[in-house]
Amino acid sequence: MQNFIRKIDFFRSDGGDLISPQFVVMAVCFGLIISFIVVYYQRRVIGSLIRAIRYADAIDEESAKTLAEISQENNISAITKLKKSTSLQSMVTVCNPVTDAKGKLIIDENTRVYIAKDKEERARKQFGDGEDSLIPIIAGSVVLVAITVFSFYLGK
Repeated sequence: MQNFIRKIDFFRSDGGDLISPQFVVMAVCFGLIISFIVVYYQRRVIGSLIRAIRYADAIDEESAKTLAEISQENNISAITKLKKSTSLQSMVTVCNPVTDAKGKLIIDENTRVYIAKDKEERARKQFGDGEDSLIPIIAGSVVLVAITVFSFYLGK
């Protein structure tokens, strides 16, 4: 039990041990794990909207589709992101955009969207052609946790 207490003793806030190599390794590893999760979320949730538009061949105003036509009307996260993100709005073109009094884009059941031919390559590179697997995220996270644990044994 005392050995365990010594191992976690660096979490004290009363000394200079907070800036130890082990703490830096732990912070970097947990930061990478969080970034893995964020990237996975982006590619999975937001990417599903982008891929649905691409697969529907909505490349101009005449071929633009509503969210219901591409089965994305319930993808609230992607719709909210499209409303707020100018980067996503530069990729996905909204036909006849309507804004509220604050200048925020309004997306409803009649809103039609498309990805212009010149933006399609960027969309494909950023969000991929298919859904991403969760296995690399889990494997990478396990490796980073192992590195963090290993750093405690090397440092003490």
